[in-house]
Amino acid sequence: MSTMRLLGAAALAALIIAPLSLYHGCKKKNAEPNVVLIVIDTLRADHLPIYGYEKNTAPFLSELASRGVVFENTFSPSSWTGPATASIFTSLYPFQHGVTTGFFAGKFFNVEINRIPGSIETLPELLKKDGYKTYGVANNPNICDEEGFTQGFDKFMLFKDAHENKMTLQLESWSSEIKAQKKYFLYIHYNDCHVPYRPRKPWYEKKEEKREDIIARYDSEISYVDEKIKKMYERFGWDKNTLLIIVADHGEEFWEHNRTGHGKNLYGEVIRVPMLFYFPGEDNAKKRIKINASNMDILPTVRNYLGIKNTQVEEGIDLLPLVYGEGNNTQAGDRYIFSHLLKHNREQDGPLGYHKATIYQDWKYIFVDKFQKEYRRELFNMKEDPREKNNVYKTNLPMANMLFARFTEFEKKCKKFPQETQKIELDKKKMEELKTLGYVR
Repeated sequence: MSTMRLLGAAALAALIIAPLSLYHGCKKKNAEPNVVLIVIDTLRADHLPIYGYEKNTAPFLSELASRGVVFENTFSPSSWTGPATASIFTSLYPFQHGVTTGFFAGKFFNVEINRIPGSIETLPELLKKDGYKTYGVANNPNICDEEGFTQGFDKFMLFKDAHENKMTLQLESWSSEIKAQKKYFLYIHYNDCHVPYRPRKPWYEKKEEKREDIIARYDSEISYVDEKIKKMYERFGWDKNTLLIIVADHGEEFWEHNRTGHGKNLYGEVIRVPMLFYFPGEDNAKKRIKINASNMDILPTVRNYLGIKNTQVEEGIDLLPLVYGEGNNTQAGDRYIFSHLLKHNREQDGPLGYHKATIYQDWKYIFVDKFQKEYRRELFNMKEDPREKNNVYKTNLPMANMLFARFTEFEKKCKKFPQETQKIELDKKKMEELKTLGYVR
C-alpha cells in the first residue's frame, strides 16, 4: 500500500509539474530569441478583421494571428502617442513616468515637453543590458530623443516627416547588420495610420460621403502598413527564433462621440487597441484571450519570457500564464486597468483638464475634470454597450464610486518618478510638420 501511495503521489506531482515544465521549458528553449516590437500608431482594434471588422484591411496580420496569440480586450494607458508609448517602454502609467505632454503646439514656437526619466530602465535598456543589440526606427515626432525614447538603443533613426518609405529603406540598409547579430531587439513605430490619411492604392476607393471617405483613407493606410510588415517579416525571417509583438499605442475617433482624432477622450475607440504575440517555434494557433490586458503588459511579459529578473516597479503583468493556461488567472481577471489624459490649452499656455478611466472586467468608469469648469462622470458596461453610448452612472453609483476610488487610491500610493522636462524651440518647418500631423491647435 505504501508503494502504491508513493506511485500515486508521484503521478499526481507529475500532472501538476508538467504544465509548469512546458511553460518554463518553452522559455528555456527560446532563451535567446530576437525580439521585435512593432507599434502601429493610431490603429484602433475594431478596424482589423481579427477583431470583427467586415473589411479585410490586414490579411497578413490575420494570417499571423492564426499562428499566434490575440488579446481581444487590450487597453492603452492613454489616448495619444507620447504617454502611451512611454508606458509601453516602462510598464508605468503616465502619471508615474511623467510623460504627459509632447509635441503639441499652439501659436507659440516654444514648447516644454516631458521626457522619460533617466532613472527608469526602459524595455530597450533592459534588453541591451541582457546582451541584445538594439535598433529602433520611427516616423512620429514624439518618438524622439527629447522625450527619452532613444534610451538604450545602439542605433535609432527618427523620420519626422512621417514618410514610411524612408523607414523601409533604413531597415533594408540595416538588415544585413541586424541579421548578423547573435540576438537583437528591433522597435518599429509606423505612423501611417495617423492623419493626414493618404489614399493608398490599390486599397482606397473614393466615397461620396465625407465621413465614409475619411474612413476609407484610414483603412487603406492599415492595408498599406500590413503589406510593409509582411515585407519586413519575410526579409528578416521573423518566422524563426523571433518573439514578434504587434500592438498599437492608441486608436482613433471618427465622430462616435462627436470628435475626431485622438488625445481628446478616453472612449473605447481611442484606448482599445490590438495586441498580437507570435512566439517562436510554438503552436498557439488561433489562441484568443478575452481577459482584459494592457499594452503596458508587454515589458513584463517579454522579461519573463526571456528569464530576466525584475529590478524595478512594473504596473503591467506577465501575460505568459494566460498564454500557457497556468493557474486560475485570478490576478489577470480581477485586475484594475487605468487610463489617463492630461489636456493642455496651448493658446492660453495653461492646463485644460484631466481625463481618468478605470477598467474592471466588463465595466469602465470615466471621470473628466476641466479645472472647476466642467465635470463629467460616465459608467459603461462594455459587454452590453461596446460603443459606450449608454451612461449608467446614475443607476449604478456604487460601481462608479468603487472604480473612481480605485483610481484615486492607486494614483495616491503608487511610485512616481521625478519629472524631467526639456524646452524646445520650433522653427517654421517643424511647425508645418506638426501641423500636418494635427499637432498644432
